Amino acid sequence: MSEKHISTTALARLLHKESKELFILLAQGGWMVKVDNHWQLTEKGKFEGGIYIHHPKYGEYIAWPESIQDHPLLRLLPEAPLSATHIGSKVELPARLINLVLAERGWIKKHIRGWLLTPRGKAIGGEQHSNEQTGIPFATWPETLLDNSLFIDAIAQLKGTIVQGNSNQLLKALSGQSLKSATALIVENWLYLAGINHANEYVLQLGNDKVSVDFFLPELQVCIDIWGAGDNAAVLAEKLTKQEFYQKHNYEFIELHDESIAQLDEHLAKQLLGYGLAVY
Repeated sequence: MSEKHISTTALARLLHKESKELFILLAQGGWMVKVDNHWQLTEKGKFEGGIYIHHPKYGEYIAWPESIQDHPLLRLLPEAPLSATHIGSKVELPARLINLVLAERGWIKKHIRGWLLTPRGKAIGGEQHSNEQTGIPFATWPETLLDNSLFIDAIAQLKGTIVQGNSNQLLKALSGQSLKSATALIVENWLYLAGINHANEYVLQLGNDKVSVDFFLPELQVCIDIWGAGDNAAVLAEKLTKQEFYQKHNYEFIELHDESIAQLDEHLAKQLLGYGLAVY
Protein backbone atom coordinates (compact mmCIF):
# COMPACT_ATOMS: atom_id res chain seq x y z
CA MET A 1 0.00 0.00 0.00
CA SER A 2 1.54 3.31 -1.11
CA GLU A 3 2.01 6.11 1.42
CA LYS A 4 -0.46 8.96 1.45
CA HIS A 5 0.80 12.21 -0.10
CA ILE A 6 -0.34 15.67 0.96
CA SER A 7 0.07 19.13 -0.49
CA THR A 8 2.69 21.56 0.78
CA THR A 9 -0.05 23.65 2.39
CA ALA A 10 -1.53 20.59 4.12
CA LEU A 11 1.96 19.62 5.29
CA ALA A 12 2.36 23.08 6.81
CA ARG A 13 -0.92 22.66 8.69
CA LEU A 14 0.24 19.26 9.92
CA LEU A 15 3.40 20.90 11.26
CA HIS A 16 1.42 23.85 12.73
CA LYS A 17 3.53 26.21 10.64
CA GLU A 18 2.86 29.02 8.17
CA SER A 19 2.62 27.61 4.63
CA LYS A 20 4.62 30.52 3.18
CA GLU A 21 7.52 29.68 5.52
CA LEU A 22 7.44 26.05 4.38
CA PHE A 23 7.49 27.04 0.69
CA ILE A 24 10.48 29.31 1.36
CA LEU A 25 12.36 26.58 3.27
CA LEU A 26 11.76 23.93 0.59
CA ALA A 27 12.96 26.35 -2.08
CA GLN A 28 16.06 27.25 -0.07
CA GLY A 29 16.72 23.55 0.47
CA GLY A 30 16.67 22.98 -3.27
CA TRP A 31 13.58 20.75 -3.25
CA MET A 32 11.54 22.90 -5.60
CA VAL A 33 11.82 26.06 -7.70
CA LYS A 34 9.34 28.62 -8.98
CA VAL A 35 9.10 28.81 -12.77
CA ASP A 36 6.61 31.18 -14.44
CA ASN A 37 4.85 31.63 -11.11
CA HIS A 38 4.41 27.84 -10.67
CA TRP A 39 6.28 25.54 -8.31
CA GLN A 40 8.24 22.69 -9.87
CA LEU A 41 10.06 19.80 -8.25
CA THR A 42 13.83 19.56 -8.52
CA GLU A 43 15.67 16.25 -8.69
CA LYS A 44 16.38 16.70 -4.96
CA GLY A 45 12.67 17.19 -4.28
CA LYS A 46 11.80 14.06 -6.26
CA PHE A 47 14.47 12.12 -4.34
CA GLU A 48 12.85 13.23 -1.05
CA GLY A 49 9.50 11.81 -2.18
CA GLY A 50 7.85 14.77 -3.87
CA ILE A 51 5.37 13.96 -6.65
CA TYR A 52 2.90 15.80 -8.86
CA ILE A 53 -0.83 15.31 -8.31
CA HIS A 54 -3.49 16.54 -10.71
CA HIS A 55 -6.71 17.80 -9.15
CA PRO A 56 -9.75 18.32 -11.42
CA LYS A 57 -10.53 21.64 -9.73
CA TYR A 58 -7.16 23.00 -8.57
CA GLY A 59 -4.96 21.61 -11.30
CA GLU A 60 -1.48 20.21 -10.78
CA TYR A 61 0.32 20.63 -7.46
CA ILE A 62 3.30 19.19 -5.59
CA ALA A 63 2.59 16.65 -2.84
CA TRP A 64 4.79 15.04 -0.23
CA PRO A 65 4.65 11.76 1.71
CA GLU A 66 3.24 12.33 5.22
CA SER A 67 6.42 10.81 6.70
CA ILE A 68 8.38 13.81 5.37
CA GLN A 69 7.29 15.76 8.47
CA ASP A 70 10.13 14.05 10.36
CA HIS A 71 12.82 15.17 7.90
CA PRO A 72 15.68 17.15 9.54
CA LEU A 73 15.23 20.03 7.07
CA LEU A 74 11.77 20.80 8.42
CA ARG A 75 13.20 21.36 11.90
CA LEU A 76 14.62 24.61 10.50
CA LEU A 77 11.14 26.10 10.16
CA PRO A 78 10.57 29.24 12.25
CA GLU A 79 8.70 28.50 15.46
CA ALA A 80 6.03 31.14 14.96
CA PRO A 81 3.10 31.08 14.87
CA LEU A 82 2.90 29.59 18.35
CA SER A 83 -0.03 27.55 19.60
CA ALA A 84 -1.03 27.44 23.27
CA THR A 85 0.78 24.10 23.46
CA HIS A 86 3.99 25.60 22.06
CA ILE A 87 3.78 28.55 24.46
CA GLY A 88 3.08 26.23 27.38
CA SER A 89 6.17 24.17 26.64
CA LYS A 90 8.29 27.33 26.73
CA VAL A 91 6.96 28.60 30.07
CA GLU A 92 6.40 25.13 31.58
CA LEU A 93 2.65 25.42 32.01
CA PRO A 94 -0.23 23.36 30.52
CA ALA A 95 -1.83 24.67 27.34
CA ARG A 96 -5.18 24.90 29.18
CA LEU A 97 -3.73 27.44 31.60
CA ILE A 98 -2.09 29.37 28.77
CA ASN A 99 -5.49 29.80 27.10
CA LEU A 100 -7.00 30.92 30.42
CA VAL A 101 -4.24 33.51 30.83
CA LEU A 102 -4.78 34.76 27.27
CA ALA A 103 -8.52 35.00 27.97
CA GLU A 104 -7.92 36.87 31.24
CA ARG A 105 -5.77 39.39 29.35
CA GLY A 106 -8.69 39.87 26.92
CA TRP A 107 -6.94 38.42 23.84
CA ILE A 108 -9.24 35.42 23.31
CA LYS A 109 -12.67 34.41 24.55
CA LYS A 110 -14.31 31.06 25.15
CA HIS A 111 -16.43 29.55 22.41
CA ILE A 112 -18.86 26.62 22.78
CA ARG A 113 -15.73 24.58 22.19
CA GLY A 114 -12.36 26.17 21.66
CA TRP A 115 -11.30 29.82 21.63
CA LEU A 116 -12.09 32.87 19.53
CA LEU A 117 -9.63 35.70 18.90
CA THR A 118 -10.72 39.14 20.14
CA PRO A 119 -9.88 42.49 18.48
CA ARG A 120 -7.28 43.08 21.20
CA GLY A 121 -5.75 39.68 20.50
CA LYS A 122 -5.61 40.45 16.79
CA ALA A 123 -3.91 43.77 17.58
CA ILE A 124 -0.94 41.97 19.17
CA GLY A 125 -0.57 39.57 16.25
CA GLY A 126 -2.93 36.71 17.10
CA GLU A 127 -4.44 34.74 14.23
CA GLN A 128 -7.70 32.79 14.17
CA HIS A 129 -7.78 29.17 12.98
CA SER A 130 -10.06 26.17 13.19
CA ASN A 131 -9.27 22.48 13.34
CA GLU A 132 -9.66 20.97 9.89
CA GLN A 133 -11.40 17.83 11.16
CA THR A 134 -13.52 19.17 14.07
CA GLY A 135 -13.98 22.84 13.21
CA ILE A 136 -13.03 23.79 16.78
CA PRO A 137 -11.56 27.31 16.75
CA PHE A 138 -8.16 28.19 18.20
CA ALA A 139 -5.63 31.02 17.99
CA THR A 140 -1.92 31.17 17.26
CA TRP A 141 0.54 33.86 18.29
CA PRO A 142 3.76 35.53 17.13
CA GLU A 143 6.93 34.97 19.15
CA THR A 144 6.67 38.60 20.27
CA LEU A 145 3.94 37.45 22.67
CA LEU A 146 6.68 35.93 24.83
CA ASP A 147 8.13 39.44 25.28
CA ASN A 148 4.78 41.10 25.98
CA SER A 149 4.92 42.61 29.49
CA LEU A 150 1.26 41.83 30.21
CA PHE A 151 1.82 38.19 29.30
CA ILE A 152 5.11 37.98 31.22
CA ASP A 153 3.48 39.45 34.35
CA ALA A 154 0.55 37.03 34.18
CA ILE A 155 2.85 34.01 33.81
CA ALA A 156 5.00 35.19 36.73
CA GLN A 157 1.81 35.53 38.78
CA LEU A 158 0.63 32.06 37.86
CA LYS A 159 3.99 30.48 38.67
CA GLY A 160 4.45 32.47 41.88
CA THR A 161 7.73 34.03 40.72
CA ILE A 162 6.75 37.62 41.54
CA VAL A 163 9.67 39.28 43.34
CA GLN A 164 8.91 39.84 47.00
CA GLY A 165 10.73 42.76 48.60
CA ASN A 166 10.40 41.53 52.19
CA SER A 167 8.66 38.81 54.13
CA ASN A 168 5.89 41.17 55.26
CA GLN A 169 5.00 42.41 51.78
CA LEU A 170 1.61 41.29 50.46
CA LEU A 171 1.51 39.89 46.92
CA LYS A 172 -1.15 41.16 44.52
CA ALA A 173 -2.91 38.39 42.55
CA LEU A 174 -4.46 38.63 39.09
CA SER A 175 -7.84 38.98 40.83
CA GLY A 176 -6.61 42.00 42.80
CA GLN A 177 -6.57 40.03 46.05
CA SER A 178 -3.58 40.42 48.38
CA LEU A 179 -1.84 37.21 49.48
CA LYS A 180 0.78 36.55 52.14
CA SER A 181 2.87 33.98 50.28
CA ALA A 182 3.90 32.98 46.77
CA THR A 183 2.26 29.58 47.28
CA ALA A 184 -1.08 31.15 48.18
CA LEU A 185 -0.66 33.44 45.17
CA ILE A 186 -0.35 30.42 42.86
CA VAL A 187 -3.55 28.85 44.24
CA GLU A 188 -5.46 32.14 44.16
CA ASN A 189 -4.51 32.74 40.52
CA TRP A 190 -5.42 29.17 39.55
CA LEU A 191 -8.87 29.44 41.12
CA TYR A 192 -9.44 32.86 39.58
CA LEU A 193 -8.45 31.79 36.06
CA ALA A 194 -10.55 28.64 36.35
CA GLY A 195 -13.57 30.83 37.16
CA ILE A 196 -14.20 29.14 40.51
CA ASN A 197 -16.03 31.24 43.10
CA HIS A 198 -13.90 31.32 46.24
CA ALA A 199 -12.78 33.33 49.25
CA ASN A 200 -9.34 33.43 50.83
CA GLU A 201 -8.59 33.50 54.56
CA TYR A 202 -12.25 32.71 55.15
CA VAL A 203 -13.44 32.29 58.74
CA LEU A 204 -15.76 29.36 59.47
CA GLN A 205 -17.48 29.49 62.87
CA LEU A 206 -20.02 27.05 64.29
CA GLY A 207 -20.82 27.56 67.95
CA ASN A 208 -17.55 27.95 69.82
CA ASP A 209 -15.56 26.27 67.06
CA LYS A 210 -13.77 28.57 64.65
CA VAL A 211 -11.06 28.14 61.99
CA SER A 212 -9.61 30.31 59.25
CA VAL A 213 -9.53 28.50 55.90
CA ASP A 214 -6.88 29.41 53.32
CA PHE A 215 -9.46 29.11 50.53
CA PHE A 216 -13.17 28.33 50.74
CA LEU A 217 -15.39 27.29 47.82
CA PRO A 218 -18.96 28.17 48.88
CA GLU A 219 -20.87 26.31 46.16
CA LEU A 220 -19.07 23.06 46.98
CA GLN A 221 -18.60 23.76 50.69
CA VAL A 222 -15.00 22.66 50.23
CA CYS A 223 -12.06 24.02 52.22
CA ILE A 224 -8.53 24.25 50.79
CA ASP A 225 -5.48 24.61 53.02
CA ILE A 226 -1.80 24.95 52.14
CA TRP A 227 0.86 23.21 54.24
CA GLY A 228 4.63 23.31 53.94
CA ALA A 229 7.16 20.55 54.42
CA GLY A 230 8.92 22.49 57.17
CA ASP A 231 5.91 23.51 59.23
CA ASN A 232 6.71 23.90 62.93
CA ALA A 233 4.84 22.40 65.87
CA ALA A 234 2.41 25.31 66.13
CA VAL A 235 1.44 24.98 62.47
CA LEU A 236 1.04 21.21 62.79
CA ALA A 237 -1.24 21.78 65.79
CA GLU A 238 -3.30 24.20 63.68
CA LYS A 239 -3.52 21.58 60.95
CA LEU A 240 -4.86 19.02 63.39
CA THR A 241 -7.40 21.54 64.74
CA LYS A 242 -8.66 22.24 61.23
CA GLN A 243 -8.96 18.56 60.37
CA GLU A 244 -11.00 17.96 63.53
CA PHE A 245 -13.25 20.94 62.73
CA TYR A 246 -13.92 19.76 59.18
CA GLN A 247 -14.69 16.22 60.28
CA LYS A 248 -16.89 17.35 63.19
CA HIS A 249 -18.95 19.75 61.07
CA ASN A 250 -18.98 17.72 57.84
CA TYR A 251 -16.91 19.98 55.61
CA GLU A 252 -14.99 18.51 52.67
CA PHE A 253 -11.36 19.63 52.60
CA ILE A 254 -8.32 19.53 50.34
CA GLU A 255 -4.78 19.81 51.65
CA LEU A 256 -2.09 21.12 49.32
CA HIS A 257 1.59 20.39 49.92
CA ASP A 258 4.76 21.32 48.05
CA GLU A 259 4.52 18.38 45.64
CA SER A 260 0.88 19.12 44.79
CA ILE A 261 1.61 22.82 44.23
CA ALA A 262 4.24 21.82 41.65
CA GLN A 263 1.50 19.91 39.77
CA LEU A 264 -1.39 22.15 40.79
CA ASP A 265 -3.33 22.17 37.52
CA GLU A 266 -3.50 18.39 37.36
CA HIS A 267 -3.79 17.78 41.11
CA LEU A 268 -6.46 20.34 42.03
CA ALA A 269 -8.55 19.71 38.92
CA LYS A 270 -8.66 16.01 39.81
CA GLN A 271 -9.56 16.73 43.45
CA LEU A 272 -12.37 19.11 42.49
CA LEU A 273 -13.77 16.65 39.96
CA GLY A 274 -14.25 14.27 42.88
CA TYR A 275 -16.53 16.89 44.45
CA GLY A 276 -18.56 17.36 41.26
CA LEU A 277 -16.75 20.30 39.66
CA ALA A 278 -15.18 19.82 36.22
CA VAL A 279 -12.50 22.34 35.30
CA TYR A 280 -12.07 22.98 31.56
